[in-house]
Amino acid sequence: MKLKDLMKPSTPPLDAKTYLAVVVGVYEVGQHYSEKFHNLSHKLIFQFDIPSIKDPDGNPRQLSKWLTVGRKKGCAFLEFFGGLDDKSYTAEDVGEIDPKVYLGRACQIRVTINKETQKNNIEGVMTLPDGIAAPTTNTPLTWYSVEEDGFAGDAWNNLPDWVQDACKKSEQYQQDQPDKPLDMPAEQPQPEAGKDDCPI
Repeated sequence: MKLKDLMKPSTPPLDAKTYLAVVVGVYEVGQHYSEKFHNLSHKLIFQFDIPSIKDPDGNPRQLSKWLTVGRKKGCAFLEFFGGLDDKSYTAEDVGEIDPKVYLGRACQIRVTINKETQKNNIEGVMTLPDGIAAPTTNTPLTWYSVEEDGFAGDAWNNLPDWVQDACKKSEQYQQDQPDKPLDMPAEQPQPEAGKDDCPI
């Protein structure tokens, strides 16, 4: 046996261009601390299927987009929803948006490649042009919210590992971990909690 037998080949990035896509997951993953800005902010993740591109198992390739919830004019959060709805959102009316209504929404995503990491980024989203057939997918649609669903139950257990990992980095999880060890005498060993190593 050689080491290459143990190493899974990395998935090559998609070509940098615009793809037809479908929103298949919307995840509110709690508040996260920014080392750059030294503040806490709520994060959303939108997960997209690209039905025209298949992975080795025959399933649609997927890409995800992290969003920082914000209201400032020109911020990426407003531009993202403005692109999905083909309209200009203001700080006042963006608060009425319900993220989960976008599940199943067909759209276009503009994809680029990070030259250093060789990973794809979603630089923008747009509505479908008139006359273009909407792409379809059989991937189950998933909504999850730290605020609504917490860290136990079916909604939590059915999340992809990489989404759970994102939630575990939130302030809410750090303050209310469901598997916090109980206070025990020092001589009594405590079980180690496993942690999945699932990159986003």
